[in-house]
Amino acid sequence: MYEERINRFRKLLADAEIDVAIVSSEPNMLYLTGYSGISLERLIAFLIFSHSKQSYLIVPKLERERAERSCNIGFVEIISYEDSEDPNRALTALIAKNGPDKIGVEETIQFKYIYAVNRLVPTVSIEPITNLLHSMRIVKDQIETNLLKKAAEINIEVLIDAIHNVVPSLSEKSLARHIRNRALDIGADEVSFALVQSGRNSSLPHQEPTSKVIEDGDMVVLDIGVRYRGYHSDLTRTVVCGKLSPLQQKIFNLVSSAQQNALDKVREGIRAGDIDEAARSPIKGEGFGDFFIHRTGHGLGLEVHEPPYINRGNSEKIREGMVFTVEPGIYLPEKFGVRIEDNVMVTKDGFMNLAPLPKSPHIADY
Repeated sequence: MYEERINRFRKLLADAEIDVAIVSSEPNMLYLTGYSGISLERLIAFLIFSHSKQSYLIVPKLERERAERSCNIGFVEIISYEDSEDPNRALTALIAKNGPDKIGVEETIQFKYIYAVNRLVPTVSIEPITNLLHSMRIVKDQIETNLLKKAAEINIEVLIDAIHNVVPSLSEKSLARHIRNRALDIGADEVSFALVQSGRNSSLPHQEPTSKVIEDGDMVVLDIGVRYRGYHSDLTRTVVCGKLSPLQQKIFNLVSSAQQNALDKVREGIRAGDIDEAARSPIKGEGFGDFFIHRTGHGLGLEVHEPPYINRGNSEKIREGMVFTVEPGIYLPEKFGVRIEDNVMVTKDGFMNLAPLPKSPHIADY
């Protein structure tokens, strides 16, 4: 699988007339090699040459054994360096040896490594390759789909458990801590986030959990992201602690209707922006358009936010095998917010909901 991906990427590089690519981000390295390394201040880089099958994985010595176990590809040579050594020497030596005219890099690579290459070969052209990598990753294969389904299954169990723990006097931080522990206990490799937003805090889409306690009558937004074998799930439900007020009921019903309107549009060939408009239209129609303050969704995979982006003006066509969120919301400042989020995979006949959960503001319905 990894050899096939590398060969496909090599062809994309050749078509773009890029001589060598330096892949440095954890998601793209994992996608191409099976090795997942977070560089921090140490250089970790995967070099792929468009004109040669031989590739190179540069890692610090403390990562060498793990890299050898994860990246078992015959034409990939692993090069390691001591902490006392300058990793730029290994990187620039490979670049100089092959004399490229055009080097492809991800936008996230640290400048100090590009600076070193540029000093060695001042005439070289530096080109971005992030879009090339995303063009490969945007449609998921069967192995990826299975991992995304498993991540969603874990997330479903965690989210339902969290909903049942929404009680008065419990703090947002305490519930968030419970969510993280529960997710790890039942199989998540990592909890990307565990957002618990109650009362006024629920009107702030990315508010981290605070010491605020949940109170009777609070709307509570639970937005949970888990990672399983590199792949992410991202689910949100909004419930009330106690009884709904008429305004809370109205906003919840409107968000639920908007989300269903967007889901009804999901199919192969439709533009991403049309799905966003389908979610936005009923909310605008009821006079709450100014309170829907983010896009309708984002892709899911090796990153929790990746293409395709389901936002206004995006003319990209939806394709079978894409996986993304559908998550409209309404946020009334200083009052409360509501968001409902599903993870969908596009199929030939429409889509599959990876997390078929109830959509109710009532805890007893879960």
